[in-house]
Amino acid sequence: MGEGQRAGRLSARPQPRRGGSPSSPRLCAARGLPGGSHGVQRGGGRRQRGGGGEGERQEAEAGCPGHGLAHLLQRRHDRGVVHCAVVRTSVLVTGVQVSSRIFMVWFIAHSIKQIQNEESVILFLVVWTVTEITRYSFYTFNLLNHLPYFIKWARYNFFIILYPAGVAGELLTIYAALPYVKKTGMFSLRLPNKYNVSFDYYYFLIIVMFSYVPLFPQLYFHMLRQRRRVLHGEVIVEKDD
Repeated sequence: MGEGQRAGRLSARPQPRRGGSPSSPRLCAARGLPGGSHGVQRGGGRRQRGGGGEGERQEAEAGCPGHGLAHLLQRRHDRGVVHCAVVRTSVLVTGVQVSSRIFMVWFIAHSIKQIQNEESVILFLVVWTVTEITRYSFYTFNLLNHLPYFIKWARYNFFIILYPAGVAGELLTIYAALPYVKKTGMFSLRLPNKYNVSFDYYYFLIIVMFSYVPLFPQLYFHMLRQRRRVLHGEVIVEKDD
């Protein structure tokens, strides 16, 4: 075969284009052509599976009874201490109440899933709800200079039953959490450790329960004094908090 014939045959063969064939999946995917849909689908499938794991985690958190409730109450409690600077009320009393409720929500009800269906949890949540509806209704109408007598009466009478009921619900909830805390050792720090410090959350909860003994009467009698002053017009001299 002569050199001219070989050269003619070689020139007659189709030469591949630079950058690969137009039907190459990789090239089509880069250009957005239909031929690369298969590769795009595989990548999309991987992304979808990854997103599914995130969605399952979010659904699990949303299905947790205490997850949304904890965030809702946290936002409301954070405003409680600031609110007492606008409305004339005791910073000490408000601080104790807010601290107690944040502790019950985050470190008891939210952290210990096994007790979230206890009747005592429902008890103190209902008490908190009625108390806050009454209290903020009183503040709102008072700021508007149009306070109905029923709102004022409810504000300084409902607490007589609601406060003891709420304390009972909180104490029963902490008591129900004790076995789980002791079994798991949650939030506890054992020796030896690099800080050389030991902390037992189980005994801490017991101390918290006993702290209700001196703190609750102070809050309760403070409200009784406020009740006499507002409803019966008694002049009561109190020390600055």
